Formats: sequence, structure tokens, C-alpha cells
Amino acid sequence: VDIFGHTSTPRIISLDYSGTQFEIYNKISRNYPYSFLFESLTGPEELSETSIMGFDPEFIVKGYYDKVTIQNRDGSIKTISTSDPLNTIKDLVQETTDQSYRYLGGAVGIINYDSIRLWEGIPKHHDISEPIMEFGIYNDGILFDNKKRKSLYFYYDKNRVDEIKSSESKFEDFTISKITNNLNEEEFSEIVNKAKKYIYDGDIFQVVLSRKFSFEADGDYLKVYQKLRSLNPSPYLYHLKMNEKTVIGSSPEMLLRVTNDQVETFPIAGTRKISDD
Repeated sequence: VDIFGHTSTPRIISLDYSGTQFEIYNKISRNYPYSFLFESLTGPEELSETSIMGFDPEFIVKGYYDKVTIQNRDGSIKTISTSDPLNTIKDLVQETTDQSYRYLGGAVGIINYDSIRLWEGIPKHHDISEPIMEFGIYNDGILFDNKKRKSLYFYYDKNRVDEIKSSESKFEDFTISKITNNLNEEEFSEIVNKAKKYIYDGDIFQVVLSRKFSFEADGDYLKVYQKLRSLNPSPYLYHLKMNEKTVIGSSPEMLLRVTNDQVETFPIAGTRKISDD
């Protein structure tokens, strides 16, 4: 089933706007519960080719352990029974025939760690009533070609460029409560010492230890992203607004990408050569 239901060739037009990608996103994202911005601000050319923006997806697709739900803009929902929600969602999205850019619409969203239970025999501790993956299906968007220094708008059937031009930029307040963590310094140091012993004994060769910091937040999460992009600009900055959820981050690493049926990765952690000492 193709839920796009339109031509597979997009139309690409120049976007006459002098602002930065963040300024445009600040305007557009205010109007919709779902939007995203993937920014490439630094890094080598092959890793920071394009920044991408999308807003108001045509469909919201959620994957569960036993089904996939598809919600239209009008609120109507269709349910498909499946034991492999990721492949079911993949089959729903039509592949574009235009290869001029790496992204010209499609599924953008999140896949939870709990999804590993689809392929590995691990007990399900996750609430099965909650989705383990969620995507917006976007059939238009904005590209910022970092190499050519130009902004582009692509679409398939419906041209919504006027919605971009008519939006207003603004910021709202953002406040947080006192930050707490699940381990104090002494408890965390004890775990680090145990990890060192495991490495020395040969039980493990690498481990990532962390503490969970929690706080209650209220207000404009885009202000958090604005601060992050100024403190830690990188080839992979992301802000995903997904109704009541917002995912924000910055990374120097390209985890995976596919180019001409070839899988590429660009890891940094754990790749430094080991010295004699």
C-alpha cells in the first residue's frame, strides 16, 4: 500500500529567503505539532552537505509489537496487523525517482531501544500499549544546500511555500526545576572502578557508563536547541518536534547511511589507535 498516493518525482524550486535555516524553522515550527530540523553546521563537506527541514507531515505512522497505525491529517486512523512494524512502514513509503539530494521526503522519526525485541529474544519490559517507533511521513520540505549556499523547497502534489513565508518568528519562555541524578559521585566512582576491573580481567573491552539526570521542564524547547547549536555546532544537529515529545541532540558522528546500495559509517568513539602504554 502506498500511502503517499502521488507522483514519485518531486518539484524543486528556489526559496527566496535570506534568513538562516534556524530562523526559518523558528517561524514554521510554531504552527504545527510535528516538525523537524536536521542541521549540518560544521565538519567536512562529505558529512555536512545539506540541512533539512520538514513540517506538518501528511501522515503520522506508529509501530507497535503487533501492529502499525496510520493517522491522516484529518484525524482518521487505519490499523495494519504485523509482526514486523519497521518493514511494514518501509513498504508504505514510496521511493522517489529523483536522486539529486539524499533526502526528498519520506519517513522521519524515532525508533526506541525497545525495538531490539523485534529481532532478539529479550523479554518485553516496555509497555506494549505504547509505540516503539513513530514517524512523520513528509511529502514536502526545505533543503539548505551548504555547498551551493542556497535554499530550496521541494514538494510532490501540494505547494505550501506560502505557509513558510506567512509564518512569524518568536520565542517563548523556558524554565526547568532542580536537576537530580540517580547516582551520587561516590556511587558512580564505584561503578567506574568495577568497569576498570572487568576490562583488566578481559571480561569486556569497552563500556559506556552514565548517570541519569532528570528535571521537569516547561516552555519553549526550541530555546534549548538554540543554545545547543551555539555551544556545540556539529555535522549532525537535530530537533524533532513530535506532538508532546521533543528530541534534541548534536553529534559529530555519522552512524549509518546508504549510498548506491553501499552502507557507510563514520564512527569516532573507540577508533583511536592503542599505544604501547
